[in-house]
Amino acid sequence: MNIRLGLDFGGVIVKAHDRNACEDTTLSFADRMDVAHDGALEGIKTMVSLTGGAVWIVSKAGPKMQQITRDWLDAVDFYTKTGMPRDHLCFCVERTQKEAICSSLNITHFVDDRLHIMQILRHCVPNLFLFGPEKNRRFCPPWASFVKNWPELMKQVFTGSPSEHQVSNKQNKNQIQAKINQTIVKK
Repeated sequence: MNIRLGLDFGGVIVKAHDRNACEDTTLSFADRMDVAHDGALEGIKTMVSLTGGAVWIVSKAGPKMQQITRDWLDAVDFYTKTGMPRDHLCFCVERTQKEAICSSLNITHFVDDRLHIMQILRHCVPNLFLFGPEKNRRFCPPWASFVKNWPELMKQVFTGSPSEHQVSNKQNKNQIQAKINQTIVKK
């Protein structure tokens, strides 16, 4: 199994909005990088490189937020900075639709900041990562992995056990760890 990675947008790539609101994300500073999580763009660039481009954003958003998201991605030059193809941006209008998108893309690893999404994807994505602040670790189910930031996410996705993540030998694992370390140092 090769790694095929799905990433939520709001709460994973950019900081989460008020959870009481209808939308997951606010991009009121649409042309500014300070709404992105530290290390997100550098991490995605490394992920795109290590997976041969098998990285997708899978995000729940209504039509208005879809356009705001596209505008933000363009404003921060996301596709150039990360190497992720534009057609690897997938939207759905209901969170439950993430399951069909992940199944159709054969996603093997998915990162989201909502426990509900972990439950929806549990039977179709073998490696799930709950992203968020340390205080949320206690909510992570035993069949998912908790990550609190991008450096931790990179380490868990790419340097897990060899049978889980297709790191077939020690030299390959060391090369991947060096690439991750370079990404973290650039911060």
